[in-house]
Amino acid sequence: MNNHFKHLFLGMISAHLLLWASFYWQPFTFWIVFPCSLFILIGIAIFLTPVDMRTVTPFDYILAIGSGVGLYIIFVCGKFLIEWLNLPFLDQLTTLYTLVQPKEWWQFALLFLIVIPGEEIFWRGFVFQKLLNWLRPTFAIALSSVLYASAHIYAGTVLLLVAALVAGPVWAYLYYRTKNIAIVILSHLIFDLLLLVWLPLL
Repeated sequence: MNNHFKHLFLGMISAHLLLWASFYWQPFTFWIVFPCSLFILIGIAIFLTPVDMRTVTPFDYILAIGSGVGLYIIFVCGKFLIEWLNLPFLDQLTTLYTLVQPKEWWQFALLFLIVIPGEEIFWRGFVFQKLLNWLRPTFAIALSSVLYASAHIYAGTVLLLVAALVAGPVWAYLYYRTKNIAIVILSHLIFDLLLLVWLPLL
């Protein structure tokens, strides 16, 4: 069996088990289990594959900020669409915010220092990069985004799956074009700051 496939299989099994524990089983509070899960996934990613990280240029900052803000605008439009069509998802959105929105200073610290970098290092720096070894970039972007969404099924909300399917291709493409995980982490950070801190949807 190809080493890339074995590494990817091991990583995906680990991600599903850890996100299941974070969202569904929750032996401890979400804000303990989820960051610990991402910390483990960072270790798996770094151990099994090199992750591209370079100095961020002024143009890179524009890319990161622009993509983060652009994704947030898409999500704002999505929320307005849900309200306009009177779709039964607002209760799910409230439940999701209750779970994932940080409230204490240490939760913010874990979000920005472990959770956001961990998601990008694992899903883009590891999973997407492994897929690039035997798939064309377009297919690797698509499949990595589906795999990213699949591990969030344990949250029990369609909205998180849709969110992963929308944001995943943007961050995978950004990583493919720049070959710099730092830019993708910054984009994700800007997006989460807007979505969870500065201008939450609820």
